[in-house]
Amino acid sequence: MYVLVRDPAKLSLLKNVMNQQLEWVPAPGCPEDLPLYGILEGNAQKVAAQVSCHQDIAGDSAFSLGMLAEFEGLVRQGAWWYPRLFWESGLIGQVLYLEAEAAGVRATGIGCFFDDPVHEIVALKDHTFQSLYHFTVGGPVEDPRLTTLPPYAHLKRGV
Repeated sequence: MYVLVRDPAKLSLLKNVMNQQLEWVPAPGCPEDLPLYGILEGNAQKVAAQVSCHQDIAGDSAFSLGMLAEFEGLVRQGAWWYPRLFWESGLIGQVLYLEAEAAGVRATGIGCFFDDPVHEIVALKDHTFQSLYHFTVGGPVEDPRLTTLPPYAHLKRGV
């Protein structure tokens, strides 16, 4: 399990609110300016599916992620922070969609997830950080329940 610390100034805060037993080892092979840390070793496929409302797509993917955001302190500054946090999470999700497509794989947001078990996994002590959005990246899975039509198929031709 890895943590990407988007704001290096928040690294010590993250370490303080999470399980003190986590390792925080720089991920091997990553550029030095990419703050990606390994925190737990092991097979996380089952856990990824469980925290994603038991959706196999999260556990069967190349990788699955949950986005943690600094939460309680910001929301206390003003209620307008709450939708902004979700806006920012969605923006990151859109970038992940585009990057996955560019890499020749697929991605999807996970619409249902359990935030409390995510918090338990890393032993978040309070609401300083909150799990806001989950996402998964991997090979495409065709869903036969979906229908694809050409654009504007509902319009009569020649009218």
